Amino acid sequence: MAYLMMGLASLVGGIIQPLTGFGAAVIMMVAASAFYDMTIAPTLVALICMAQSSTMSWMYRRRIDLRQIALPIGLYTVCSLVIINLLGRFDLHVLTALFGAFLIALAAYFLFFAKRVRMEQPGLAAGLLCSAFSGCCAGAFTIGGPMMALYFVAIARDKETYVGNMQFLFFTTNLINFAMRAVRGYFSAELLPMALLGMVCVLAGLWIGLRLSRRMSGDVARQVVYIGVGVSGLVTLVQELLK
Repeated sequence: MAYLMMGLASLVGGIIQPLTGFGAAVIMMVAASAFYDMTIAPTLVALICMAQSSTMSWMYRRRIDLRQIALPIGLYTVCSLVIINLLGRFDLHVLTALFGAFLIALAAYFLFFAKRVRMEQPGLAAGLLCSAFSGCCAGAFTIGGPMMALYFVAIARDKETYVGNMQFLFFTTNLINFAMRAVRGYFSAELLPMALLGMVCVLAGLWIGLRLSRRMSGDVARQVVYIGVGVSGLVTLVQELLK
């Protein structure tokens, strides 16, 4: 069941990423958190996501604007590493409940408020705030895309630059974060078959998603995905509260 669910989540995550610019980690974390604790699940998801983000970074390599994103990536990485180093001190029961609440808030934001939120000519302060918050979320749950998407959309010259910047952010930070998680003992050889399955499925999903992106609205995809995410978050939160 774990292999089936993770394979399916990776496939769906791979499809949604080209449509929205982010979201693969959200889908995979919903599945991974059902089978692994909140130290192992983000580690596995970070490794699987690297297969997709590295591929998309290469595809959009000519549109990546390092001058725009170097400082946000640096702060994002520092904040995520701080949280990863603190994970061992957290009660995993509480952390899982927080993850459920985080998914509910994430779904509510994108379903009801995202279209109303815009950044007009964001300055350095806005970029640092988004980077710090996103880095903390990435360190705890491997989900740092939403706030960074808000900022990167505002500063990007065009859609291709936005996608390239986002995927380069995900690749570099997931690589560093995975290395730190592995050093902390959150990854073992037993997880390799699951990771390899996830990588194959996420790349298959990427292939499908790139073709769907020419025909399907990203808004429709987001609504379907985040309704599912909100329900999963509610179930996770209720289960933890009843334990």
